[in-house]
Order: sequence, then C-alpha cells, then structure tokens
Amino acid sequence: RGVSKCTMLKRATGLKRATGHGSGVCRLKRGSTVTDLAQSGDADVFDEAGYLRLHPGIAEAAATGGVATGRGHYISHGRAEGRAPNDVDPAFYLAAYPGIAKDLARPAGAEDAARHYIHVGRARGYLPHAAAPRPPDGGAVPSPFGGFWTDRANAADLVQARLELGRIGPREAAFLGRFARDGIVPLDRPIDPDLTRDAGLAVEQAFTGMFPDLRFGRGGADATAVTWTPELTSQAIAALDPHTKSAPIRDLLLCHPVRDALASIFDAPPRLTASRAWLREAAAPDRDVSWFAHSLPLQCAAVTFSLEESGAQDMAGTYHIAAWPGSHHWPDLSWADAHPSLSEARRMGLAGSTDELAGRESRVRRLIGERDPAAFAVARGTASIRHVNLIYTIQPPERPLRQRTLTAWYCPSFVVPCHMENAPTRPRDDPTRPRDDPTRPRDDPTRPRDDRVPVVPAAFNRPPE
Repeated sequence: RGVSKCTMLKRATGLKRATGHGSGVCRLKRGSTVTDLAQSGDADVFDEAGYLRLHPGIAEAAATGGVATGRGHYISHGRAEGRAPNDVDPAFYLAAYPGIAKDLARPAGAEDAARHYIHVGRARGYLPHAAAPRPPDGGAVPSPFGGFWTDRANAADLVQARLELGRIGPREAAFLGRFARDGIVPLDRPIDPDLTRDAGLAVEQAFTGMFPDLRFGRGGADATAVTWTPELTSQAIAALDPHTKSAPIRDLLLCHPVRDALASIFDAPPRLTASRAWLREAAAPDRDVSWFAHSLPLQCAAVTFSLEESGAQDMAGTYHIAAWPGSHHWPDLSWADAHPSLSEARRMGLAGSTDELAGRESRVRRLIGERDPAAFAVARGTASIRHVNLIYTIQPPERPLRQRTLTAWYCPSFVVPCHMENAPTRPRDDPTRPRDDPTRPRDDPTRPRDDRVPVVPAAFNRPPE
C-alpha cells in the first residue's frame, strides 16, 4: 500500500542494478536495494578507470606493465595505503542526479553515490565528478566484437523501460534481466514432454549407427569428423548436426518455447545454425564463440536440453553446467589477438599454431583466476540458454552412468554462420542434392532434409502473462 507497481517490480526483480564496464556483475538478492551492496565490502565500490584517474603513477605503471591492473594494485597495496578505490565526488553526484532517490526508493546519502555510479550511473553516461571525462557511449557493449542489446551496459534500464511501456510483462522482464546479468538462464516455459522423449530416442539411435551419413567429433580445436563405430558410445564425443538427419531432434530444437525465448533476446526471429548430441559430454573451461563463428561474433546463443532419465547424473536425472556468471562481459580471449573465433583467425592466416592451441585452457584459467563457478542444473525435459561468450565447463558423469544431452546454437535471422561462406548451399536444380521421397512420413528420421540452415520465418510473440 502506498508503493507504485513500478517500484514493486524494481524491488522484486532488481532490474535497476546495471553492470558498469569493469565493475563486475552485480548480484542482488530478491528485494534488496542498491545500499545493500555495502555488505560486500569496499571491493564493491572499486572502479578501475576512476582509480587510475585518481592515481596517475599507478596508471603509468599499468601502461608500462609495472602492475597488471589497478584492481590488483588496490587489493595488494592500495587499500592498506589508504588510497580511495574510486574518484566519485558524493556531493557533486547527488546534486547532479537527484533521480538516484527514485532508484533507491528512499532518500540518497553520500554512501550511496559510488555504488550507484558503478552499478547504474556509468552506464547512463553520468559523471563521477565535475571534471571527469565523459565516455562516448556509457551504455555501449564492453566488447569491440559487439553483442545483443542485453549486452549493453545499460541493459537493466532498457529492460525496465520495456516493462514500463508495456512491451513485456514481469515474467519476461525477469528472464531478460537475468540473461543480461548472468549470461545463462533457464528456459522459463515448459517443453512438451513428448518432444523430449522422441528427441532422446533419436539421440540414442544416433549412437547405434542408424544414420549412415551422420558424423561425430570431439569439438573444440579437434574438428576431425569420423563415422560411427560402436566404441563411440563410451567416449566423450558428439554427433555433429543431428538436426539435419532427425525430424524429432529438429522439432525439439525449434519448439515454440525455445523460439519465443530466443526471439525475446535477439529482438529478431532466431536461426538454428548448429547442433551437437552427446551421451557423455565433457568440456574444458572456454567460450562457445571460440568454436562457433558467426558474421556478428557475439550475436549467438546456445540452448542445452537434458534428455536423460532418472539416475543419469544424479537421482533426479539432472544435468549440470558449471559456469562463471557474468563472464560474457569479461575481456575477450581472441585468437592471435585478432578474433574470438578460431576459424575466423585461421581464415585470416593468423592462428592455429600447436603452441597456441595447447595453451588455450591456461589462458582461460588465467582470466578466471580464483573466481569459483556456479552450478546450473538442467532437469530432464527442461533447457538452459547461455550466451556464446559465457565461460563454462562440463564434467562427464562417472562410468557407467551417462547423460543424453542436446545443445544447439542460434543467431538472429539477419546473422549467418561463417561456415556458410565455406560451403555454400547447393542450388535446387543440383542433381547431387538430396531428394525427398513423398511416400515417406514426415517424422521418418531417415528422410533427407533440405541442406539450408533452418530459419524461423516470423517473430513469435509470447502468450499474455
């Protein structure tokens, strides 16, 4: 009573807690406010750019390699020396931006200024003090390789604006806010269990040699494709693009809940570009963008489906992904300092040496540092959506247990996977193109498919909340 619906939604979803450049990901509990960040200590008010502006000597040392980062210097020396962790002037900030009180839903105090600037204000183009330089676009995406609109530093404000304009409901706002913040989110709508069952059976059939043209590979830098042999069922190896061979798998990957969720993130119809099926998936810490190249590198998302019955990964049949939330905002791990995708760097003749491939995992682990991953459970019949730039890892189950899983990669309809440039579609009058047999039912898994990348033809609107 006495609180507006808008304010209640802000408190419930935490959508006003934006992530500024270099500030890390802001994770708030339900119902918290910006001032609750005080519980996490002064590291939460550290601002890399502000610290270097405030201490030119440290900035010079960082530029010449004397110190790795301003944050590292502050943790090891600056805090003990009494150095300020940022250059926010509370008096100026509170006077210049009186709307802070609305964000906090209470009067703002001097202790709120730095936290508000780091987590909200910077993405809006606010200044920390009167003489500070203003960035060209405070809300820009952090990577020069682009990203979705949810990757912008002011994504939380954009989600909130859509909510207030009535373009999305509270449920979709919470879904988009979590994807923008963490880079991984569970699919928020149920999937038809019959689709899951049929796709699970098709994956089982794929590892029995039922699809003669299906190829298998380990993924990552090892792109060698092999034909099926019985030994593959006990290895951490994937069936490559099974959606091109199996109608049940394709039906699951293109079901309405998945297309609706992706259309909300992409702001465009989604395009299915690749898929992998596993019985025993394993993946070292890395990003999907390393192995899946698109014309807009960071406008891609992966959806993982758990197909296993009870007893596969745990007593509930739950599949687990270990990921570092917010790592899709971390610095790029480009190959040869040229491109985040290995195939693109190779196309330009810049990457692919044995030493670089061997040192890939070490580079990723250096970026991770001492930060611990979070476990994301995917129960049977559900799915999770992750950003192509998110760092994650997967451990295979203990033998003889296994886990049937499907992962598919999608991009907006106006983006193309780079492999299309290397293997253009055969024209329809090409005599070598697979022909359909009208006497076979449409759900026959051996039925030849059109070799074009499937595209969702129109936007899919979610049903009313």
